[in-house]
Amino acid sequence: MRYYILFVLVFFVACKPEGSDTKQSSADIPNFRWLIGDWQRINDEEGKITYEKWLPTHAGIYLGHGYTLAQNDTVFQERLALKPVGKSDRANFKNWALEVTGVNEEPTVFRLQDYTDSSFTVVNLKNEFPTHIKYYIQQDTLKAIVRNAEWSIDFAFVKN
Repeated sequence: MRYYILFVLVFFVACKPEGSDTKQSSADIPNFRWLIGDWQRINDEEGKITYEKWLPTHAGIYLGHGYTLAQNDTVFQERLALKPVGKSDRANFKNWALEVTGVNEEPTVFRLQDYTDSSFTVVNLKNEFPTHIKYYIQQDTLKAIVRNAEWSIDFAFVKN
């Protein structure tokens, strides 16, 4: 729990709002609000419990924290940031990316390829696994598919 609190505090302090020169309304910016919340995986391996938490920031970035517990020990952890790339046209979804940290030495950046009001797909063909990540909401279930050409893992989460 203390890691979660530290994560939230660090990212709220680190993320500052864009300058006042930004004239776009929030209605023009891609809406990923359906991600927000505390999620627990319902199709996990036996003996493991996986969680994801997504928060919006005042800067229009969506921050995620995913982790897996086995016998109350954290066996996997990653930080996610869904954000615009640079200060270019924030309304163009192709200028957005999902940055994943905590898995590899350097952050892994996946560029947004497809976007709807209830789904998105990000791609990084240079990454060994996954090359594609798709998130979507289906009724009350948050689903994610991580894959490359040979292998795929499906995740299903419900609000915790």
